[in-house]
Amino acid sequence: MRDEHNALRATPTFGALLRRFRLRAGLSQNALAKRGGLDASAINRLERGERAQTRRAAVEALAGALDLAPTARDELLAAGGHLPESLLRLGLADPTLLLAADVLADAEIPTDERTEFRELIRLAARRWRRQ
Repeated sequence: MRDEHNALRATPTFGALLRRFRLRAGLSQNALAKRGGLDASAINRLERGERAQTRRAAVEALAGALDLAPTARDELLAAGGHLPESLLRLGLADPTLLLAADVLADAEIPTDERTEFRELIRLAARRWRRQ
């Protein structure tokens, strides 16, 4: 449970992440609201963390309005409590995904070996995804 708490604490809140992406895009709350089809007061409440759950459609609209790259879009979706699109398509019960997650979460495997496993996955993925 402590590891889960630490992982959650290290993840920025949806509001903080939204604000960071908005500022990086050079947009005011009003401009983002107009682009995303939302009310400016909603953006303000989201950034302050006053809205508990944000609908997926709203998060996707904000990501589109911010012109986020796929990885940033996934980060915003996750911070909003939603699965990234690729995981929705793949399904959380995918055996390969579960195997990789099991290895990465196994505390009995030394950290440096799990880091090496992550790097091997990155290297293999480069064949299909240039990053």
